[in-house]
Amino acid sequence: MYALELEELASRVRRSGARKVLIQMPFGLRRYARDVAMAVERAGAISIIHADPCYGACDLALCAAERLGADMIAHYGHAEMPGLRSPSDMAIAFFEARMDIDVSDVVESALELLDAYGPIGVATTVQHIHKLRDVVELAERKGHKALVGRAGGRALYDGQVLGCDYTTVREIRDDVEAFLVVGSYFHALGVAISTGRPTVVANPYEGLAKRMDVEAKRVLARRYASVEEARKARLFGIIIGLKPGQMHINMALRTRELVEKAGRETLLLAADDIRPEYLADFTEIDAFVNTACPRLSLEEAGAFRRPLLTPPELEVALGISRWEDLCERGWFAAPGS
Repeated sequence: MYALELEELASRVRRSGARKVLIQMPFGLRRYARDVAMAVERAGAISIIHADPCYGACDLALCAAERLGADMIAHYGHAEMPGLRSPSDMAIAFFEARMDIDVSDVVESALELLDAYGPIGVATTVQHIHKLRDVVELAERKGHKALVGRAGGRALYDGQVLGCDYTTVREIRDDVEAFLVVGSYFHALGVAISTGRPTVVANPYEGLAKRMDVEAKRVLARRYASVEEARKARLFGIIIGLKPGQMHINMALRTRELVEKAGRETLLLAADDIRPEYLADFTEIDAFVNTACPRLSLEEAGAFRRPLLTPPELEVALGISRWEDLCERGWFAAPGS
């Protein structure tokens, strides 16, 4: 189902002269790890599979590669993030693992759920980005005006959405009445929350179309409750992510300034993996501010015992901005931006 580009991988290994290659793959692709490793070996290099979780292109295993003496990272399942570069001379090859799967049937089902709306926005993940033009044409044949947002932020392609970046859909949200997302429920939920527009997912993995409105309202209610709880917090733990694409130190420092200006206290915390059990022992901290990956706050906050806010949510908790401003501005902006 996935385009693994094994010949291109072997060619990149040979051209780079790499002697040892670290292979990163998200969980859904690891069934193909042997095929990828053998392609590297045939190209004359030693292959090592990185067995830790891989959450996105932001999660490059640079430290692991350097400790292993690898010359190259072969990163599967994500598109390169514009502006994110290796601070070392490490060669990095991205392989997007696009899916060879017919999405037309599930898209038609999704379009039926959008009959009541006028212009719609269309978005997808990198695995289906090559199908986007077909989806737009199908929508237009069904009588919809379909728009695609331009690439921006961390998105490499027009119409692409990431778990942490919805620039392409926010760009066109004022021009559409609803969104169609080809991909997972997770990404469709992000579109619904970040745009405030009715959103329907066409999930090609399950062959199902579903409205995301109810789930989006449930998540927003949970986020509102976290913000309200954090209003009375005295000590905030500000988390700095250590993954290469999640390390926003300046954002964390600006966040600390906002908190201390409001007369509260802060502790700066650094973490590679942000997990509930890792934060549980910081019992004096009343609320956490997550400057790393926002998906943790939006999707997994229920697992944390105390509020885990995004920086814009913090501004609401401190009375700097209103909840309505947050809904308009989005959950992913840096504090003070």
